Formats: sequence, structure tokens, C-alpha cells
Amino acid sequence: MTENNNVYEMKKMSPREIRRVVKMGIIILLSIVLLIVFISSMFVVKEGEYKVVRQFGEVVRIEDNPGLNFRIPLLQSITTLPNKKLIYDVMEREINTLDKKRMIIDNYAIWEITDPASMIANARTDLGAEARMGEFIFSVIRSELGSMDYDEIINEEGSTRGDLNQRVTERVNTLLERDNYGIQVDDVRIKRTDLPEENEQSVFNRMISERETKAQQYLSQGGKQRKAESLPPQIGT
Repeated sequence: MTENNNVYEMKKMSPREIRRVVKMGIIILLSIVLLIVFISSMFVVKEGEYKVVRQFGEVVRIEDNPGLNFRIPLLQSITTLPNKKLIYDVMEREINTLDKKRMIIDNYAIWEITDPASMIANARTDLGAEARMGEFIFSVIRSELGSMDYDEIINEEGSTRGDLNQRVTERVNTLLERDNYGIQVDDVRIKRTDLPEENEQSVFNRMISERETKAQQYLSQGGKQRKAESLPPQIGT
């Protein structure tokens, strides 16, 4: 072989040099592993959230102050939960009033997690907590409105509902506390109360008939008044 073929013979490394290279490689590898472990042990708590630290499925601590925190890698896991007011749009459902009228109720709730450990233990996730809360809300509203007549519900001026939203909120919270779900409802609001489609036309016809009856009464009273005003005054003898 000639130098023009660009072939070079490498010198053999001594055992001492081999050990030094291996040692350096191990140190680099360990440094990389330690760096990965250190980075994976860190977690950041943001504003408006809980970080739940769990070990073997059990809650060991809860962090809610914004900032950097640490966990034991591989042994501990992190679950993030909201630490703020939440809005849950309850699925609309049908109820029966006291006078056996069917109504569709659509409502929403403002709620928050107050005890993440209890919520995880009994509802597993925030979606599970919402599902249980929604069932309680529907049950309470069905009970409240089921004790009232249809006209009483839709007639705001003559309604005896009063603080219905407050009563529903208090009763729902009582049920949630009883089962230790770790959440609290701040407010329940009924957005609308509608009739099923097949009942709307009959109710509209009844409302039109009632208004026509009142209109006839007003016209009749007005006619009597005009007739009385047109009569000449009687002169006493």
C-alpha cells in the first residue's frame, strides 16, 4: 500500500488507556442518566391548578402554590386538577310537574374542587365528580318542580318558587358532603324550561284562547262604559 491510497495504520491502545476511555464513558453515561432523573423529578404548579402527588395509587401530598416542586421519579406520579371555579352545563332532561305536565329542564352549575384527595378517592376524576353532581342536581330539581303545577312554574309573577336556585344548591351540597366527593356547588341556575314539542301547540292554543277571552271581557266592559256615558243625566223631580 502507498501513501496515495490514504490508508493509515492506527496505533494499538495500551490497557491503561482503554481503562481511562471506559471510565470516561461510564461517567458520561451516569451523568446523562442522573440529569434525566433530575429533570423527571421536577414538576411545576401553575396558577389555578392542583398537583396531586400519588405513590402506588395513594395520595401522598397535594401542591397548590404556584412554583417548582419535586417528586420521586418512577415511584410517584402526578395528577393535575383544576383549582378554580368551573361551569358544568347539565344535560337537559324531562320532568313531570305536580299536575302531570311534562317539561324539559335545562340548567347549569358553578362548582369547584375543595378536597382533591376525597374527590380522587370517591369520584376518581373531575369528570366523574361532574357526573355525580349532575345526577344529584337533576334529582333535586325533579323533586322541587315535581311538587309544583306547570302554570306556577312558568308564571314568574304568581310563582311561589322563591329562592328555588338556592334551595337546589343547598340540597345538592348536602348530598355531595354526605358521600364525601370533595367538591362544592356554588350556584345552580335553571336556564330555561320548555315543553316537549308535541305539547307546545296545545299550550299555545290555550294561551291564545285565554287572551282572546280577556280581550272580549275588556271590549265588553268598554262598551258598557261608553253606553253609560252616552245616556242623558236624569233630573230629579
